[in-house]
Amino acid sequence: MKRKLPSLLGSYSRMLLPRRGLGRDERVPYLAMDSRTLKFDLRHLRAYRQHFGLDPALGVPLLYPQVISLPLHLRLLSRSRMPLSVVGLIHLRSHIQRYRMLDENEPLQFDCRILTSRRSELGLEVDVVTEAWYHDMLYWQSITTYLRRGDFLDAEAKADPLPERAQWRTLEAPVHSGVQWRVPKIVGWRYAGLSGDFNPLHLSRLMASHYGFGKPFAHGMWGLARSLTGRRLAENVRLDAHFKAPLPLGSQVKQVYRRLGKKEQWALLPAEGDGQPMLLAQLDEAPDGPLR
Repeated sequence: MKRKLPSLLGSYSRMLLPRRGLGRDERVPYLAMDSRTLKFDLRHLRAYRQHFGLDPALGVPLLYPQVISLPLHLRLLSRSRMPLSVVGLIHLRSHIQRYRMLDENEPLQFDCRILTSRRSELGLEVDVVTEAWYHDMLYWQSITTYLRRGDFLDAEAKADPLPERAQWRTLEAPVHSGVQWRVPKIVGWRYAGLSGDFNPLHLSRLMASHYGFGKPFAHGMWGLARSLTGRRLAENVRLDAHFKAPLPLGSQVKQVYRRLGKKEQWALLPAEGDGQPMLLAQLDEAPDGPLR
């Protein structure tokens, strides 16, 4: 049991090491990090709340454990047994469930491991599980899916099936227009400083172009957190987010909503025209059991 997070500098330096690549029929190894007992950095938590305008009375923000567990993800994915480089990974989906409210003054045990990988038409997907425990009780859990773009399918091979949690089903309910807001041009660097995620896709036009994007775009978790601002969430709640397209820095976006029973869905769309969604998200205030 360790009591501090891995060094981000050490993880970033490991990312620069050459990788052998993934062989035919090979899977990403099932790696796990040692459990970490961590206390929230209250100054950092306050800075996160201030960045998004969150009320401290609402407790630890739903997405905050995901933010502070980034060093665990980076160290896990940059270990020597990983056959692929972490540089250029794309955050594809997030599934987060809170079972109990987190106390910002109590230490939590964080566990992090690779759940599985799958080959798709876009590349290779890797699922990373993160869990926060307190006295042997699961308080918070996430499954994060990263995408390594590339050709990982043989000529006649079919893509691996997606798990149930990754299937998006639009609620059969009317669409309601919501707020519009702007993605600040400087938010790539600002959120990188807050989260420790210095992925060059969010910071550099040159690097974004190198990986097939026209210009840098906002972190997926920033866009998701921004779209959640102002909501009062239930204690036991599940959030599913599908990052469908880049959220360009400096762009204007609009949110549209659907609600049916205890579920609410929303999409982030370009403010003008009928463009494709950049984010699809769903909140469920009566989720069925733990994440799988």
